[in-house]
Amino acid sequence: MTTEKKVHRPDLSEWIFLILGLGMFFYHMISTQYLFFGSFEHQNIHLFFVLFLTFLNTLRAKSSIGSRLVLMVLIALSIAATVYVGLNLIHLEEVVGYPEPLDVVIGVILMVLVLEGTRQAWGWTLPIVSLLFIAYFLFGHLIPGPLHHRVFNFDYVISYLCIGLTGVYGTFLSISANQIFLFVVFGSLLSVIKITDFLSEMGKLVGRVLEGGPAQTAVVSSSLVGMVTGAAVANVAITGAFTIPYMKRVGYPPALAGAIEATASTGGQLMPPVMGAAAFLMAFFVGVPYADIMLAGILPALFFYLAVFVAVQLVTVSSGIKVPKEQPDYNLILRRLPLFVIPLAVIIILLLLRLSPMLAAFWAILTAVVLSLVRKETRPTPLELARCLANGAMVGAKIGVSLCVVGMIAQSLVTTGLGSKIAGLVETLSGGNVLIALIITMVASIILGCGVPPVAAYSLVAIVTVPVLIKMGIMPISAHFFCFYFSIISAVTPPVALGALAGAGIAEANYFQTAVRAFKLSIAGFIIPYFIVFNPILNLHVESAAWAVGSLITIPIALITLTVFIYNHGFVKLSKAEWLLSLLSTAAMFGYCTFRQLEGIPLEYPLLGLGSSTFVLLLISQIRKTRGPLVTGKKTVEEFEP
Repeated sequence: MTTEKKVHRPDLSEWIFLILGLGMFFYHMISTQYLFFGSFEHQNIHLFFVLFLTFLNTLRAKSSIGSRLVLMVLIALSIAATVYVGLNLIHLEEVVGYPEPLDVVIGVILMVLVLEGTRQAWGWTLPIVSLLFIAYFLFGHLIPGPLHHRVFNFDYVISYLCIGLTGVYGTFLSISANQIFLFVVFGSLLSVIKITDFLSEMGKLVGRVLEGGPAQTAVVSSSLVGMVTGAAVANVAITGAFTIPYMKRVGYPPALAGAIEATASTGGQLMPPVMGAAAFLMAFFVGVPYADIMLAGILPALFFYLAVFVAVQLVTVSSGIKVPKEQPDYNLILRRLPLFVIPLAVIIILLLLRLSPMLAAFWAILTAVVLSLVRKETRPTPLELARCLANGAMVGAKIGVSLCVVGMIAQSLVTTGLGSKIAGLVETLSGGNVLIALIITMVASIILGCGVPPVAAYSLVAIVTVPVLIKMGIMPISAHFFCFYFSIISAVTPPVALGALAGAGIAEANYFQTAVRAFKLSIAGFIIPYFIVFNPILNLHVESAAWAVGSLITIPIALITLTVFIYNHGFVKLSKAEWLLSLLSTAAMFGYCTFRQLEGIPLEYPLLGLGSSTFVLLLISQIRKTRGPLVTGKKTVEEFEP
């Protein structure tokens, strides 16, 4: 008796979704090679696809007639509004600030569509924040005191927020269309060209060396996926589908399995070459090529994953989880390696050659698709490839609609002068103290990152508080990386941790327990940003060769001893004396990494000596404990294991 494999046949709504998603993909691919339209025409076409795909994606999930009718109306309004803008671009540029009545109507419709699209894609948080800024734009003249601004009439506000080709249109929508979109689609290709098998085997390879086994598989695979997708929830969905069940099967508690995957996937947004959508905005804000951002992000990302590796190792050992050592399939690794390495190399080389990100993404996508067609085992069917590209376009549309909202918020900050007022408030609250200003910025980044896409959270903080940090003497790239890191790490910061939420869902675990464990595992993400500010070597700026070399030695030691201190465990459980040694070594190494002199007293080398000596003492003590049975001539079963 034979069973036939059931093939899912697309219905009408899915056919429309596939056609629209592929249309958006091919339009952006072709636009990298041929310049058909000007900047605003290109943005408007991008916005047409963004709104249409966002509402259509929601429509596919609705079954009630009422909901579907509402979404059809929203789609019709999206088409009408973007067509109106496209046909009246010259007129709209000429009447900025003084739109005609029909312009105002279309502007209001576009604003409502963008806010509703963002709500459907990301929830209520970002639209509510945007509405608060819009309300301030309209009614801030009624507020007494320093927050007061001059009167702006309703037409003027609508013009500057939308229909006057500022706010919704402009920098943020342009970056979505020209840099972010194709990279998001490239990341989605991983799900169809059989990369997950390669990632699983690479994880097994690492797991043979480290006790974490399946957990280290999650860390390795998620970091590799993150190098090209740059999205925490997407990473959890791609790699968590096979790592989380595997971890649970060998004995990891569900909450811990979900937390490990969420932490590793969140770190993927910190890992070059892609680093998520926010990194492209950072290049714009700092005013440097994206390749410079990519290079500056290498050391911090490597240190973050080092700390995660150690944390996973310690939590595995301290929890008494005995995991099997699995033999990796080396033939499969060799067969799949080109599918991952070659497209990645294309991105890196083209970016280092100072080509535009969209050209790098264009050639990487073509390379990945061609390589997947070479072998039958990795060759997707036309329908599989179409669905993958359409789903990637849909994710890009979700990011695009959120950036439209960010554009409105940014315009409100600029036109009303609120941005400079908030910056002045931060400076006043900090009293000119850099550390206090950094803490305020950290809190703002994390709060804004609660339920808000990292690109939106980073953009808002970068606009408002980064100028204050730069004014206090912090290097621009360091100040932006500081905000960037905390915007990303908010994905595993309770009470709202989207990465942990996705991990908990797959693991069928308690959400809050998963979020707390993920927060603990990712503690390095809260420390490294301060290193970036106080130690320029992390962004590849060398002030002193000796200090740079010392920092490259002490930073990993500081992160390791901090993790040992938190989990109260090294090779074996710490004694009280060892726990104090780990604390002292961490403090000394942190001191060496973050400041060189205090009021003329040279402290760096005494701190280096103190931190190194206490670390060596801790290491010797732990090694002696692990060799205890050998001293008495006894050997345990574990010591005979390979």
